[in-house]
Amino acid sequence: MKINILRACLAIAAVTVVLSGCLKSGDTPNPPPPTYLSIMHQAPTGPALDIFFDDKKASSTPFAPGYVTVAYNPVDKGSFSIKFKKANVDSLVADVGPAQYDSLNYYTIFLYNLVTDGPVRALRIKDDFTEVFTNLTKPYYRFFHASPNTGPVDLYIDTVKVQSGRGHADNAFNVTLNKFLATEIDVHNIQVRLAGTSTIIASLNNVLLQAGHAYTFYLKGLDGGTGDAERTLEVLPAFQ
Repeated sequence: MKINILRACLAIAAVTVVLSGCLKSGDTPNPPPPTYLSIMHQAPTGPALDIFFDDKKASSTPFAPGYVTVAYNPVDKGSFSIKFKKANVDSLVADVGPAQYDSLNYYTIFLYNLVTDGPVRALRIKDDFTEVFTNLTKPYYRFFHASPNTGPVDLYIDTVKVQSGRGHADNAFNVTLNKFLATEIDVHNIQVRLAGTSTIIASLNNVLLQAGHAYTFYLKGLDGGTGDAERTLEVLPAFQ
C-alpha cells in the first residue's frame, strides 16, 4: 500500500503529524502524479483532531487548533472523503464529503468555528495558481478571518487598505475571497484593523513578498485568548 507523508505544524513550532495518503491497494510501477493537500485547523475552540481519509485513519499525532500544514503535501489522487474526529475518540467533529482530488491540483481544507464555542466546520478550497504561474513578476496573497469572536476587519499592506469589512469565515460563503490577488514585491508591514477604524488588532512586520510566490495571511485565535488561542496574524507561504 502506497504511503504519502503529510507534515502538520503550528506556523511557529516544529510539531508534526503524519498522514497516510493511501486510498487504494496495490503498487503500480508508474504511479500517477499525486494531488496536493494543505490543512488549516483554525477552529480555536475546537478539539484536537484525528484525520481520516474515508474510514482509514491517516494521522498518528492529534492535529491541534492553530496548526497548519507547512506546505502542500502529496496524496494519492482519487475520490474520497476527509473526516475529522476528536482525538482518540470515535466522534465525528467535521468532514468534507466525498470529492474528487485530481492529479497536480492543489486543495486547502480550512477548519473554522461556526461561532465562538460553536461547531467546527470544514471547507474544501480548490486553489487556483493559474495567474501566479503565468505572471511570475508579482507576489500574490489572500486573507482568511478565523477569529470567531472578532468582528469585521480591514486588511492593510503598509498604509494601503487592500480589503475592507472582512467578516469571520466569510470565505466559506463567498468563494471569490479564496482567490490569490497580486501585490507588489517588497518587504511589507501587514496589519489587521477593526473595520472602519485605525485600531490595529494584529500585525506582521518586515514580511518579504517575492515574485512568483503566493501567501495566505490569516487572523487566528480569540479576542482575549492566551497561549495557542491568542489572537495573532500569521502567514502561510504556498510554496516553501
